[in-house]
Amino acid sequence: MLNLVLNIIGVACVVIIVWYLFRASLPKIISDGKADSVTMDDYLLKITRVTGISAYDTFRMSAEEWRVPNDRMEQDFKIYLATQKTPYYVKDIIRKSRKQIDELYVGSGGFAINKKLAVFFSILVLVFWGGTVLLSVFVLPSILPEDLAYRQMLGPP
Repeated sequence: MLNLVLNIIGVACVVIIVWYLFRASLPKIISDGKADSVTMDDYLLKITRVTGISAYDTFRMSAEEWRVPNDRMEQDFKIYLATQKTPYYVKDIIRKSRKQIDELYVGSGGFAINKKLAVFFSILVLVFWGGTVLLSVFVLPSILPEDLAYRQMLGPP
């Protein structure tokens, strides 16, 4: 009965790990414009976390590069806060620096999935699970005294 329970737990763990690794290897597919605007917001969040500047400063620097007037930038920022609509000049800066943002964000401990780390911990879990089964089934019975190792409870004494 114990072997059956351990095998069921082991199979469940292996299925969960394989499913997680399969899902981690799939590319993230963006299908519509709304998903694209969400990623722009994500990149604005990444910029603020990595650089320590606010979204307003990112808007201001983007506007300076595109030579957008200050009052227009203020108006666009208010619209962004109300509707999450990113203006063209901020989108351009994000598109140009997307690779650098991702590299800095992963290096700063962002919440992006690190596949090598996921594989390492998956293998570690399998090793620990296999080690506990090996220990409980093969090693402990040879260490324990014979009357404790093979004791079977069939009924009341």
